[in-house]
Amino acid sequence: MPTRLSTFLSVRPSSLKRHGVFDALIGIDSRLFVDPILLKRLRIPELRDSRKHFEAYFQAILLLLAKSQKEGDVAWRGAAKRLVFKETKGVSLGYGISTSDGRGIGPVLGHRLLQTASEIVAMGISDPAIFELLGLFEEDFGPDRLSDMTISIIKEDLFEYSARVAQSLGLRKLLKVKTAHGSYKLPKGPDPQKPLVFIPSRILRRLPVAQSWDEIGDVVFFNETLRRRLNHIISDYWRKGVSVLKEHLRATLLGNPKEFRELLKGYNSYEGTPYDLVSDPQGLLSWFELGQDFAKDYPLTLNLKTSPTLDEIQGIVETIVVHFKELIEHNGLNLHLYDTSGKPLHERYSQRLFFSVADSYCKANNIDLTPEPNAGSGPVDFKFSRGYALRVLVEIKLSTNKQLVHGYEKQLPTYERSEKTNRSVYVIVRVTGSESTIKRILKLRDAAVASGKTVPNVIVIDGHRKPSASKR
Repeated sequence: MPTRLSTFLSVRPSSLKRHGVFDALIGIDSRLFVDPILLKRLRIPELRDSRKHFEAYFQAILLLLAKSQKEGDVAWRGAAKRLVFKETKGVSLGYGISTSDGRGIGPVLGHRLLQTASEIVAMGISDPAIFELLGLFEEDFGPDRLSDMTISIIKEDLFEYSARVAQSLGLRKLLKVKTAHGSYKLPKGPDPQKPLVFIPSRILRRLPVAQSWDEIGDVVFFNETLRRRLNHIISDYWRKGVSVLKEHLRATLLGNPKEFRELLKGYNSYEGTPYDLVSDPQGLLSWFELGQDFAKDYPLTLNLKTSPTLDEIQGIVETIVVHFKELIEHNGLNLHLYDTSGKPLHERYSQRLFFSVADSYCKANNIDLTPEPNAGSGPVDFKFSRGYALRVLVEIKLSTNKQLVHGYEKQLPTYERSEKTNRSVYVIVRVTGSESTIKRILKLRDAAVASGKTVPNVIVIDGHRKPSASKR
């Protein structure tokens, strides 16, 4: 189970907030990223010049590209070297289930980014912001890599910031980190051999502006011709996949220097707004305490033998799922599945909410609950286990998921083979008015059972927002 940074450090959440530190969930991806555009006008002393450092780093690459006569010469290799970033260690953003480290950028991706940058420079454009915009039309350069790249460039500033905050908080478990520019005493992380690097809340967004055409379209003024052209490409190709879409967007912008300059001008004039961690409109963090609170308020007594059978493990798992169903349908948890406009929150929110609730019950019964394990063919939502042989898989889907039937027909049987188990539970949280898709899945299940097949059990949860008793 993840843990709050404040809990891990044994400090009050308000203490981190006072210093502007993001109180992350260590051990699970927060889906928040450092947006380099938010480095502008920071009031944190150690990060006041971070944007300048960021821009200077890429300006040096552009100067090397300008000196390069051909790909592979000394200047080119120097530029390529600066586009390779090692993974970020100990950043308190969460990131993954088993690690808090970032992904970094290797030589292959770095080389491709440099080739694209070289094309832009050949257009007569030498603005360092081009490197921030590469994610708009480059594969494998998502928000996590842009975030990690940014952190890597300004890490000395973050080290200095983290060291000051650690001293102010009176933290005693510190690790001395030496760099070419200085020495810093940073707090120890979950791995005592690795330091924790604090991230200011003010530089975090759900998705960096330079990673999303929807986001950047809201902040950059395009001329009407370019806007129509981009909208046409997006509407024509979104069903065909991101790779096709990005390929055509790339060709459109890199083939039009004037329009690319317009994009850069609009982007550079925008200062950005950080994610609202207080209201947490996307439920990126609120699921954690919410699930624990509901589990505490509505306890569940489970009885599991020391050496249980697979049937008994499945019985416990289904008891937990049915209890989760009760919390949603009868105890008010359904109200938290929607944003303030009444739109269902992302499916991942329901999955993590279940994780928080279920893990509270599993701890007391020595049942391992693993979220999203990479099991050969892809991620399954949860794996309950006792030892190696006894495993039951649980997958949670919202009724809004367009792959709902496909998930039942294809995904879970594939997961079962890769996890070497034949027990699974397919949970559907109904947040839509139509029941046709759910009825189709139940019909498929009944037909498979009648033919003697082993199929995933299906549990449907009514997650609709219900009126109060006085209005029914």
